Amino acid sequence: MTPSLSERVAAARWYHTIDLPGGIATPGHFDHRPVVGRIPMPESLAGMRCLDVGTWDGFWAFEMERRGAAEVVAVDLADPAQWDWPPHTGGGMQANQRAYLEYVKSGDSAFAIARAALGSKVERRALSVYDLTPAAVGEFDFAFLGTLLMHLRDPVRALAALRSVCRGEAVIADGVDAIPSYLRPRTPAARLEGLSEPWWWQPSRAGLHRMVESAGWTITQRTGVYFLPLGVAHPRPPVGWATLRALASAQGRERLIVRFRGVPHAAVRAVP
Repeated sequence: MTPSLSERVAAARWYHTIDLPGGIATPGHFDHRPVVGRIPMPESLAGMRCLDVGTWDGFWAFEMERRGAAEVVAVDLADPAQWDWPPHTGGGMQANQRAYLEYVKSGDSAFAIARAALGSKVERRALSVYDLTPAAVGEFDFAFLGTLLMHLRDPVRALAALRSVCRGEAVIADGVDAIPSYLRPRTPAARLEGLSEPWWWQPSRAGLHRMVESAGWTITQRTGVYFLPLGVAHPRPPVGWATLRALASAQGRERLIVRFRGVPHAAVRAVP
């Protein structure tokens, strides 16, 4: 007996929360639906060739298709050994890699389920952002890169690679360090993690702007800091005496912000 859509959704691992036919919402780790209006993506992408970098389950690729894109190419890595995450995140990193490998090897992966349910024509390719070139993927009228730079050792190199394939404009949205963004809004800064967490950089909002500009982009629109809500599948950071004592540290403050507001983000619209 063929499993129903709801059964297939329940059996898969989801990063994104995606609305599917029949009133089904996928149980993702993050819920981007409330922040779609904060992203400076053009309302119409009619006739455009579009690129989604770091697509995972395809939320933004499907959104671009919904806005009328003629073609959407979605890229992400197929082999977690290629992740540019910090190498010393321990057993948690290894568990994440194993889970992701199961995800991408499954013929019933979350992306495939969502694509079929939505009747989508998005093309998914296994490719690193570092390997984006016109020879590999061609050029695009619009590109989206979301919540990826923080996981990369060299975010400026990634942004330069994206620029090489963008003939129109791009939206770049990523996690930021909220408190420095508010206290020193004009100072480009970034906190280097690289040890216990699966990300390298936590830039301030101005730091994200500087990364983008350093890679040769001209910013045409900036958002303020907004908060990406956790999805139903995301474990809530615990709140206890240990967390309260950690308020003196950047990590402790970050955990409280994430628990009660979501992951701080900022976005820009830019042209090469």
